[in-house]
Amino acid sequence: MLAEATPSHLAPANELRLDDMLRAWGLHRTPFQAAATREKTGGIFPGSNRRDILALADTTAALRGVMVLTGGPGTGKSTLVKHWMSQLEPKRHQPIFITQSSLSATGVLEILLAKLGERPRFKRSTNLLVLEKHLADLDPLTLVLVLDDAQNYPGPALEELRLLLGLGGAARSAFAMLLLGDEYLLGSLRLSVQRALFTRISAAVQLAALPREEIAPYLNWHVTRAGLDRDIFAPAAIDLLAEASEGNPRILGLLAQAAWLHAARSATLEVTHEHVHAALRQVPSANTRVTSA
Repeated sequence: MLAEATPSHLAPANELRLDDMLRAWGLHRTPFQAAATREKTGGIFPGSNRRDILALADTTAALRGVMVLTGGPGTGKSTLVKHWMSQLEPKRHQPIFITQSSLSATGVLEILLAKLGERPRFKRSTNLLVLEKHLADLDPLTLVLVLDDAQNYPGPALEELRLLLGLGGAARSAFAMLLLGDEYLLGSLRLSVQRALFTRISAAVQLAALPREEIAPYLNWHVTRAGLDRDIFAPAAIDLLAEASEGNPRILGLLAQAAWLHAARSATLEVTHEHVHAALRQVPSANTRVTSA
């Protein structure tokens, strides 16, 4: 059973600072940090279908294929792929991650050149020649192009990317490409206007929400990475977090962090369902999912 008594060395709740709370709990950093902060620690939670997705991404890069990874907002697509990119062998791959999903066809070519360290020219024909030469010089390294929020790309930009795949006229694609997007991305690519790109897709997979049996391990994984090797969530708190987040990692993390802060301010060393109810009133993405007490 976790400690329930108020630690004698804690200040009154209205005087507590974050450093005081971390020290009282024996944590090195705030648990359930945002994705950008988590990436600094390295590693990802090895659950759900994430291992299968990473294996497909490896194959896509090796074969210079086109992969589509879909999932709802907050499921962790970008975090997963950024981790995968950081693990690629630099002597075999050159990964590029593009987040500007409102690019025009011209903008796609220009930003790709800029990311490769080339100065974009005024004419498209010149830019194509520059890109073709750069890719030839890059060989045998494989360019791995990742497009985030691909569902927002206009049709002409996606068509430009399809055309770029055939640059150089070689038997294989000029580069590997991963498209990350919401659940409806694959359906939009199936439409006739994007049919040519759709027929190039070598792998399509959806990043699933965390199943109920992985909620507790996921929470404990984050707590351990924050420096504490013990369970801090009461069973009822875990049940409520699972129901309120529906397994969405982003919402789960926001709720868990808010619940931990409520627990720390109340000078206890366990997160209970009361603390989760308080968090539900604070996190708007989850407070409509479960009626708080």
